[in-house]
Amino acid sequence: MNTLEKLRMRPRYDFNRFATTTIINCLKKKVISENNVHLEYYKPKHKAFILIANHTEALDPGYEMAAMKKYIRYVSSDHAVRMKGVGPVFKIVGGVIIKHRDKPSSILTDEIIRNLKAGIPVGLHAEGAMSLNGQTGFISEHTGQLVKDSGAALITYRFVGGYLRKPRWANTARSGPITGHFVGEYSPEELSKMTVKEITELIRRDTYVNVYEEQKKNPQVYAGENLAECVERILYVCPKCGEVGKLHSKGNSLTCDCGYSVDMGTDGLFHDTGSGLIHDNVLDWDMWQRGIWKEKVLSVKNGECIFTEDGQIVKKVDGEEETALSDNATISLYPEKFVVDLNNGSEPIVMEMDKIKQASIANKDTLLIVDDKIFLDIKCHIPRSPNKYIAAWRYLTGREYY
Repeated sequence: MNTLEKLRMRPRYDFNRFATTTIINCLKKKVISENNVHLEYYKPKHKAFILIANHTEALDPGYEMAAMKKYIRYVSSDHAVRMKGVGPVFKIVGGVIIKHRDKPSSILTDEIIRNLKAGIPVGLHAEGAMSLNGQTGFISEHTGQLVKDSGAALITYRFVGGYLRKPRWANTARSGPITGHFVGEYSPEELSKMTVKEITELIRRDTYVNVYEEQKKNPQVYAGENLAECVERILYVCPKCGEVGKLHSKGNSLTCDCGYSVDMGTDGLFHDTGSGLIHDNVLDWDMWQRGIWKEKVLSVKNGECIFTEDGQIVKKVDGEEETALSDNATISLYPEKFVVDLNNGSEPIVMEMDKIKQASIANKDTLLIVDDKIFLDIKCHIPRSPNKYIAAWRYLTGREYY
């Protein structure tokens, strides 16, 4: 990067740094001290670095900057910058690097490296999103390649408790502690001697958390109301009858139409209500249901519907703009296609399974699906799991599902 490019990037960065650090310093006592957040503070040895941490809740970037006592420019999803209220803040005050789902990853990589070469530290959550089930998500070797290619230092940080404090699927937060720990700082010289695979494994090791293992080793109380409400955003197969989409939550209880029922306690675990306890936590239940769903998905013949759901809110995404298409659509999954019937007299949108480039989740239960023609943002009027569609796409196209 030449001097002129650095001069163009620094003024905006310096403004972002001033605005963001001012906000963090003003809110530090209230948000961190009064909310039972315990951070290990660390002073980076290198000016430009990539900070990678596991992602458990929305305030993680603020906690990380507070822990480093340094402003960091974060990689943010395109969905986050489209959100009303916080979107403009991300773009103007945060000065984020936007990850576009419908654009090549090379564009994102180039932007990250440009910032680092200008002396600007970059933060990213390599899982790509907040934890869905309490375990650190899959981290690909693309992250290790980025770190190696960047020529910058690497800092790793690990959070425990954020998932139980506000599960991604939940509408309500709980009380209870969040702890953040510095794990390691690795110099460019150290990283240059490592392979991409070794760097990737290092990141996976440093940021891995299974919150339920941690909870069983060191129990904490996460008290609140409606502890199980909306957990069907992640759990969609009943462990007793094996049916899909028949689970419903209310208050602290999760119940299937077949009668199977469990309660969630202030320890974040499921407890027996008389039906028999099959899985005592979200992670174990989720890993079990994946096998059942895969078997079902791959057993259905072309032309036969695997699953369908009504009451879907569908928007078309074009860059940072959204266009409402329907607030009462029906989505249907087939082995060879994904169909969106807008139920407004127009032709259904048909996305061929092998032409879908990406299927992912945003926010709590928004399904984002992209092919070579259209980018759809699909929500629902009632809690439902988008994960079953993401898993099905990966199973049907021979991709691994992590």
